[in-house]
Amino acid sequence: MRRTLLALLFAAVAAAPGARAMDFHRVGDILVMSGPVDGNDLVRLRDALAGPGRPALVLLHDSPGGDLWNGYQVGNRIRDEGLPTAVAGKCESACGLIFLSGSERFFSDGRPIAQTMVGLHGAHSIDTRQPLPELGPRMAYVIRTMTASKYPADLLQRTVYPRNAEDMVYAFHPGRYPATAAARGVVECLKQPDVSFQCSMLDGLDALGIGIITSPELLQLPAEVKALLQSLEKGATSP
Repeated sequence: MRRTLLALLFAAVAAAPGARAMDFHRVGDILVMSGPVDGNDLVRLRDALAGPGRPALVLLHDSPGGDLWNGYQVGNRIRDEGLPTAVAGKCESACGLIFLSGSERFFSDGRPIAQTMVGLHGAHSIDTRQPLPELGPRMAYVIRTMTASKYPADLLQRTVYPRNAEDMVYAFHPGRYPATAAARGVVECLKQPDVSFQCSMLDGLDALGIGIITSPELLQLPAEVKALLQSLEKGATSP
């Protein structure tokens, strides 16, 4: 099990796009936000919301995160608008915080369920890769508030005050696992002194129970949205 988890998580990291702005696309009443979080995303979001018709859903797609401050601001705007959020593919770091801002939160079928995840970790310096514990209290407040205090206190402590900047807590859709399984998709990955990672699925926890998602429903996306996601992924991997 551990070897399988490691292979999946490292594959997700390797697939992270290079430094570029987050892409915004409107398909019907779904606003798709794809790629890294940067300093102009709040303006792009405001422009997208100012267009004709209000989106019914924000879909976060394949984002390695990015600028924490702007992640907070984008999340605040989504929360103020009362918009639900969904995820297709990976949504890590600042993207995970944006996802938590949704009034309702879902995993979707936009990517294979085994490749769809929400990842949270503590703040760190982009330049030095050192943890920034002074930013922990606000992050802890956001995670605790958005999950209605369902996120376990001991796990929250380890999430926002990591020993290593690359430590990450991932949540997968609980439907991937038998309902009787002790561990159902909350995975803690800790970087070791030899630069390897130790990943463990945590007994008794799942994404719904700790408040990451608000519904176990796997959101079925329209064919047009899935086609867009495929084109974005081809564009990210083309030379």
